[in-house]
Amino acid sequence: MYAKCGCIQKARELFDSVARRDVVSWTTMITGYAMHGYGKEAVKLFEQMKDSGMNPDRVTLISVLSACSHAGLVDEGYRYFNCMKEKYHITPTMDHYSCMVDLLGRAGRLDEAKKFINDMPVKADTTVWSSLLGACRTHKNIELGESVAERIFELEPNNSAPYVLLSNIYGAAGRWDDIEKVRKMMKDRGVKKTPGCSWVEDTMISQTVQEHPTAYPIVVL
Repeated sequence: MYAKCGCIQKARELFDSVARRDVVSWTTMITGYAMHGYGKEAVKLFEQMKDSGMNPDRVTLISVLSACSHAGLVDEGYRYFNCMKEKYHITPTMDHYSCMVDLLGRAGRLDEAKKFINDMPVKADTTVWSSLLGACRTHKNIELGESVAERIFELEPNNSAPYVLLSNIYGAAGRWDDIEKVRKMMKDRGVKKTPGCSWVEDTMISQTVQEHPTAYPIVVL
């Protein structure tokens, strides 16, 4: 609870007070660090977990890979990923693959991320490809972004997210004609952007406030 709320110091105090820690308590603390940007602390705690003789589970490894991604620890991320099957006999899931693509993408190693996907022993899903598309937006790689977006369109043609991301990539480059093409593609395919919403709550009422139904389907950030 403390970790989820961002009270990391209090969470660590409680963690340190636990006499007999199981994989859940270790993972919860590592996840708390990872969630709130303490990547190096998460990795350090993971090493302590291993030194204690406690083996991680698949959730622990998702958390530590995410921590490596946000802290830019590419080599450490590779090392932890590679030891999953070799040391812990854990078969990577799409979540683990997605974390690795995010790790490489954040580091600007987009071609390496694409090769990583192509070398996967299973077919990548939209979560994995979307991690790479997000990195293309961050690093303004239009050519690769177009290719990745097409892959996602094939897998989930009615998912509005890749259309919006591709539009944002074009917008950052000032390619307004291409944004119009994406908008037309969405219209022709019947794809609608899911409206954003927020909860407004007080002691008397609770209601959802949504975007106006006529709001533009693509917003260039």
